[in-house]
Formats: sequence, structure tokens, C-alpha cells
Amino acid sequence: MLIEDIIGFLKNVPPFQFLDEATLKTVAGKISMEFYPKNTLILKQDGPPSEYLRIIKKGGVKVSMVSEDGEEVIIDYRGEGDTFGFLSLVGKDRVRANVTAIDDTLCYLLGKETALKLLDSNPVFTEYFLKSHLTKYIDRTYKEMHNKSLFYGGSDRLLFTTQVGEIATRKVITVREEATIQEAAQIMAKSKISSLVIVNDKELPVGIVTDRDLREKVVAKGRNVSEPVKDIMSLPLIRVDYRDYCFEAVLKMIRHNVHHILVIKDGNLEGVLTNHDLMLLQGKSPYPLQRT
Repeated sequence: MLIEDIIGFLKNVPPFQFLDEATLKTVAGKISMEFYPKNTLILKQDGPPSEYLRIIKKGGVKVSMVSEDGEEVIIDYRGEGDTFGFLSLVGKDRVRANVTAIDDTLCYLLGKETALKLLDSNPVFTEYFLKSHLTKYIDRTYKEMHNKSLFYGGSDRLLFTTQVGEIATRKVITVREEATIQEAAQIMAKSKISSLVIVNDKELPVGIVTDRDLREKVVAKGRNVSEPVKDIMSLPLIRVDYRDYCFEAVLKMIRHNVHHILVIKDGNLEGVLTNHDLMLLQGKSPYPLQRT
């Protein structure tokens, strides 16, 4: 393969087209190529996670899932310039859908290590996958799952039948935005909670601090705990109505990469929903998504 040919191709493919010339050249130098004859099963449902981000150079693939009764549900078709393998690569989970070549297909393969470095160092690259690729895919997948009732049985059924207000924590503990990081942490420890809603002088929510914020923004960076807690709070506040179903909350959590979400009732703060609440609802992970 000629690196110049790869660069020329990637310059017309989002999100690679947003990378600078030097980064693009480095990426091109790490890419390999693989050919898949028509009808080749490239990624197998319930198989190990993808080790590569695959970029389709020629041909196309079908993303599908087989339900328990043996019915195939087509989730997506992807063609030249599209990618696949992203979700299982990032999530390090088993592949939950089949990816099959619908034509003789040629793919560029970008290794997991290089792909993850790009996600860590290039905000535009990350934003593309999380907002353009991931959001559209998840929305379409959930619609298909709900319509086809793939998960409408057992504990997964509860995602579609339980309203957020039924399981959210109703006792919301808050702290003023001028409180220190140490004071906020002490309240969380004393109350044995994983999140704390930050309010202004009118008692209106302006942010949220989670145990992850304390780990990543304070402990890991050696931050002064005397600073105002508002300096480390997460924004924007992600909200869900108490009448919404739990699967809608799951979608928002994944889109925004959060584990806590505010529950609103008639315009007022009613409670907080966490991924732990959803796990207790199902007795397992709340994210049964197609990781391809």
C-alpha cells in the first residue's frame, strides 16, 4: 500500500478529514488492509470485541442481529467511507451484532491502540463518533429492538415498561456552589452517595459533582480541596422527565457519557437516577446495546 493513497482516501472521510496533515500521515502509516469476499461474516454476534476500527474502502456491509427466535433484524447498511467496529473496540465488550459483507469488500484496518490515542488527543475525532456515529446508531438500534421486541422479555423488558420516577432516588442532597471541594466530598462520604447536586443562591441546580469528578479532577491532578466545588462540577446538567421510560434515560446517559441524570417533575427537581439504579432494576448491566 502507498501511504499517499491512504492519505488521499482519508482526507475525504470523516472524521479523518478533520485531522491535521502530520497526524493523518502517522495514522496512514499504521493502517493495514483486508479483503472480504461477498457474504463473509466479518464480526460475529456474541464474539470477542473488535481489535480494529475498519474503514470501508470499497464494497459494503450489513449490520444485523439474530433474535432468540432466530429472526434476523437488520440494524444498518454501511458503504464506502463508513466505519464499523468502533463500539466494541471502545467498550471492550463482546460483539452483539453480526457484520457481513454484502459485496466483495476492501477495508482499511486501524489498530485499537492507534484508534484510542486518536480519541484521547483529538476532540473533533471523538465528537464525530459520539455525536454523529454513536447517537444515530443507538437511536436506530433501540427503535428496532423495541419494535421487534428483541429484548422485550425477562429483565430487559423493564427498560421499556418502567418509568424513571419509579426507581430514581427521591432524596436529593445538594450543596451551594460556593462550598469547597472538601466540604462537598465530606457530605458525599457522610451520606454515602455517589453524586451531589450543586445549587445557586436560589436553590436552583447549576451543576453536579460525582465520585468520578473527585477522582479525575481532584485526586488525579492534585487539586487544592479548598477551591470552590463549582470549579469541578459537570455541565451541562442532563435531565429526564420522571414520566419517561428507563430506556430513554439509558440513551441520554450513553450519548453524554454520564452515570447520573437529574429527574424533573413539573419543572422541579424530583430526584437523581444513576446507572446503579438501572442495574438494580435489571439485575445486570443497563446497557444491552449492539456494540459493533
